[in-house]
Amino acid sequence: MSDLIICGPCGYADNSRNAEKWCTACGEGLCTDCEQVHKSIGTTRNHRLISTDDFRQIKNISISLSCKGHDKRLELYCKTHDVAVCLGCVPSHHRACSDVIPLEKAAENAKNSTALDDLEDTLTIALKSLQQIIIDRAACMEN
Repeated sequence: MSDLIICGPCGYADNSRNAEKWCTACGEGLCTDCEQVHKSIGTTRNHRLISTDDFRQIKNISISLSCKGHDKRLELYCKTHDVAVCLGCVPSHHRACSDVIPLEKAAENAKNSTALDDLEDTLTIALKSLQQIIIDRAACMEN
């Protein structure tokens, strides 16, 4: 099955186990045993884990988590400018901004946001429109 996601640590040890979670920080899948180890290690304890089903839905979407100006990981969010920033951006461009918060804090309610619902609705409508265009075009080519 091409949609199968293998556990990264197990795969490194030549053991192919199915991943249940995806670590967004490490960029690899984790089986249930490795997930528990991942959560118990200090350096990976606070990594964001999502289900592999959620990962499958977003895996082909290209999102850069690095600052283009400083080539550092985006870790903060400036509410004033509505933008994700790295540690290098704050002193150079956001020194006067009093509302720079951790990116994780800014994203906490993202799934519940009305903006996300609106975006999902817009994408659903666009997808249906594209499907209808494909059907119409195929019908025109038959005539």
